[in-house]
Amino acid sequence: MYRIMIVDDEPVIRKGISAFIDWGKEEITVEDQYGNGVEALAALEKNPYDILITDIKMPLINGIELMKQAINLYPWLKVILISNYSDFEYVKEGLKLGAVDYLLKLTLKKDDLLDVLRRCISMLEEEQKKDSELNHYQQNAVYLKRKKVEQEIKRLIVQEKTILSSREWAPAWLEKPYACVYLLLDKAEEWKENHGYLYVQFLLEEWQKMFYERMDKGVSLIVAESGMFFILPDYNGDAQRWFLQWKQLLEMKWKVSISAGFVTEQGLGSILKGFDNSQLACQRRFFEGLGKLFCMNFETPIEKAQRVKQEPLDWTPFFEMISNGDPISSAIEFAVKHWKNRDLKPGQVKHEAFSLLSGACQLYGEAGLQLLEQHDSLCRAETMEQMLSVLKDQLEEIRTSFIPKPADKGYDEQLITKALEYIAAHYTENLTLQSVADTVHLSKSYFSLYFKKQTGRNFIDYLIELRIREAKKLLVQKERRIYDVAQVAGFKDVKYFSKVFKKVTGFTPMEYREKHQAAKFSID
Repeated sequence: MYRIMIVDDEPVIRKGISAFIDWGKEEITVEDQYGNGVEALAALEKNPYDILITDIKMPLINGIELMKQAINLYPWLKVILISNYSDFEYVKEGLKLGAVDYLLKLTLKKDDLLDVLRRCISMLEEEQKKDSELNHYQQNAVYLKRKKVEQEIKRLIVQEKTILSSREWAPAWLEKPYACVYLLLDKAEEWKENHGYLYVQFLLEEWQKMFYERMDKGVSLIVAESGMFFILPDYNGDAQRWFLQWKQLLEMKWKVSISAGFVTEQGLGSILKGFDNSQLACQRRFFEGLGKLFCMNFETPIEKAQRVKQEPLDWTPFFEMISNGDPISSAIEFAVKHWKNRDLKPGQVKHEAFSLLSGACQLYGEAGLQLLEQHDSLCRAETMEQMLSVLKDQLEEIRTSFIPKPADKGYDEQLITKALEYIAAHYTENLTLQSVADTVHLSKSYFSLYFKKQTGRNFIDYLIELRIREAKKLLVQKERRIYDVAQVAGFKDVKYFSKVFKKVTGFTPMEYREKHQAAKFSID
């Protein structure tokens, strides 16, 4: 049974959450409920818990601070944040610290809470399984010590500390020169779109494992949905050469493209600086292209002032070109000239691009209805070239009303029926969002929005559901190898298939087969 603690300064909320769920059925016990963070922290210091549900806004100690101290005590703890406030900064800080999810009290439903709780349990079970299935390498003291170093460095980065209260955990090589590398999987959105976000997580976990197997010293952290951070010794200045070779190995083995930022530092107090600067170096992929290793360029203030020409921002000519019907490419060229003459980060360029798009929408009235989706498309662009292509397409779409608007419901039904029939006939093959969009003659971006609106699900989630259904049938019907089941059902990688199958069904493929075969024999 998993132990849960509920913390909220409103008694009605605590009682409501407690009465919401059949805890015994979910194999959870509600051990304690508290009205403030001080009492909750005192209880946490005495006994371990598995899941913490806490309000954010509380007297004495707020939910964010409680979460920080609780995770320091129990790194495995899963935290669910609740609040009456939809303040993004609270959400951002909580999720950055590792909260599983964030729920609003005013709209809290039983099914929503139950879904998050089950995710917490699934994560706990997965971690326990990993601990129990550690191979010989992972069982030795060296591995455990490296994982301890990994956790301590992760805390430094999350808490943004440069002054350390303790150095006992740190290996001696961190006081000597070392390399910091921030790595990003290129085209991550396409991977998630075509294979699901779990596949990207699977890739990063495999790379982390490979790093530890090949490096007797060094640290590897998964720091984002598609990003990793590495620290490795650089005694003889050969860390860059080694990492380039390792990067090429990953790209060949997994058939991916990887970008990375590289800097060198020395001493424990420089780890946070190394993280920030390597991440900053990696951002150069936006301007210079994907698949490269970028070294940090350090400029003096005078050099920077000479390079950067600050010009007053006047976007009036841009909007005049749009409203006058001039070629969209001319307006784009004008924007690019402005961006190249200023020292901007990728996020700032994307923000300005969206402001231009928003302003263009206002020129065409109702064309701004799809603005949220357009903003997401711009933000997902990984390079300047991609962003400009998206911006150009969207400006032309606004001007020409490119997005199709079905005249009647019948047309809509025919379109989605055709798409679903095509998916049903080909879901075990190498099916992509683009290939299905092509069959109904829609752009990939519009079809993605259209499919979710019509079915209530993302394309990749729907596709994985069909493949898991096929795998279930194959597992029960015939004595096939798990590898063969994965291939026939449409999964390219058997380890990824096993991970997704467990996530969806709660069983490994072998457990599912044994369970259903036993049920079949008992009926016979």
